[in-house]
Amino acid sequence: MLDTYWGRHSLELKMIDTIEALMLEKYKTEPFHNLYLHYGKQPSTFEYGGTCSDKTQSFIEAAKSIGFDARLHTGFIRGQEIHRLARIEIGERIYFADVGNGWPALKLYPADEEISYRCFDMGFRTEISEQRIRIYHSRYGKEESLQLEIDLCCRMESEIKAKIGERFTSNIDYPFKDKLRFSLIVDDTFIFLRDDQLEIYSDDNTVIKEVDKHQLVSVVKENFGYDLRPYLSQLEHCETIKDFKSAK
Repeated sequence: MLDTYWGRHSLELKMIDTIEALMLEKYKTEPFHNLYLHYGKQPSTFEYGGTCSDKTQSFIEAAKSIGFDARLHTGFIRGQEIHRLARIEIGERIYFADVGNGWPALKLYPADEEISYRCFDMGFRTEISEQRIRIYHSRYGKEESLQLEIDLCCRMESEIKAKIGERFTSNIDYPFKDKLRFSLIVDDTFIFLRDDQLEIYSDDNTVIKEVDKHQLVSVVKENFGYDLRPYLSQLEHCETIKDFKSAK
């Protein structure tokens, strides 16, 4: 009986390691950005990343392809149910993968256990009460703040997908509306372009510098090693961005 328990427990730990490795891979290869939202274009592929909806759907497809029970779930930001993440069942436990976060949420959030961890000189921790997981985030120069709330109750995937299909026409007030956002893990750093500010996070320190967001292709290529031209060609759009507002 004990051998059976430890065997099952060991398998579940291996499954957690596998799914978290997939999360890390997605953070390294598919950038978070709000360019689809800015241009009002629905993506034809998840290959070039996007916001939470795009990145989460890409992750779920990959997780299912290696045998995981993964499905869409929703979260609340500033009281609005506008965030998408993945609900994962491993053994008899429920976890949430926030791989569509603009920040590097690299660990699964258990539905039945509070956790905390640090990466890239920033912290994440959860509190669970009243059937909700509350996720708090802290980083260089910023006090800890409530980043996300996850209701443990499920919505039907068809309902969530319908909301995703309406996201550019429903007048949702996203936190990054009219702003430029682009983030990716590059080697041992997490890099976040926020309008004209490039933030480079590592386990040792944080570097912040000013850049010209109107030279988006060259800024992204130089700092992220990421070629935006294939993405822009599918949108049939020019290589510069001149119409983002300057608001931080």
